[in-house]
Amino acid sequence: MHDDLLKKIDELAEDIAKYYGCYIVGSLFVSSLKNRGVALRIYADAEGGISISQLADISKELSMVLDVKELIDFRYNLEVSSPGIDRVIFKIKDYIKFKNKRAKISLNEKINGRLNFIGKIIDVSDLINQAGEKISLDSLDTDLNNAGQNIINANIKIYDEIDDENYVISFSKIKKANLIAEEKF
Repeated sequence: MHDDLLKKIDELAEDIAKYYGCYIVGSLFVSSLKNRGVALRIYADAEGGISISQLADISKELSMVLDVKELIDFRYNLEVSSPGIDRVIFKIKDYIKFKNKRAKISLNEKINGRLNFIGKIIDVSDLINQAGEKISLDSLDTDLNNAGQNIINANIKIYDEIDDENYVISFSKIKKANLIAEEKF
């Protein structure tokens, strides 16, 4: 619905985040309670973790930029936070980064009668760039934050714990995905 708008916001936020030694994980609009418009939720992180002061700095500066640029023509509240331990997986490069981690994946359309899968991300393959060309993981730059921007589709292979089977899911069919926090005792 607001994909183009979120893409523009991500680009603005990324420029600001870089200044503070951070990067943008992703953004989304979420309904607010009691007719208060929507929340624009921006997730930011940094290698080694992000601090509260970095989040506050990004929030203040992004708020000013969004007000000046007037990109959003409806009522919203800006929220800038870390992705947390159950982080949302927004981009193909995140699936590459979190290979061998557990995730919950929800789809736009059913596969074998199911919309939800829980299991380990096994592999990412058949990457397609913006020009429609197939590229290999080996050919990507070691800096996924930059190289990953041009990847628009891929197949995500997941071992599903419920069916005890592997599934290959096209990134374009994924509605939402979250990492599942590993319990450590």
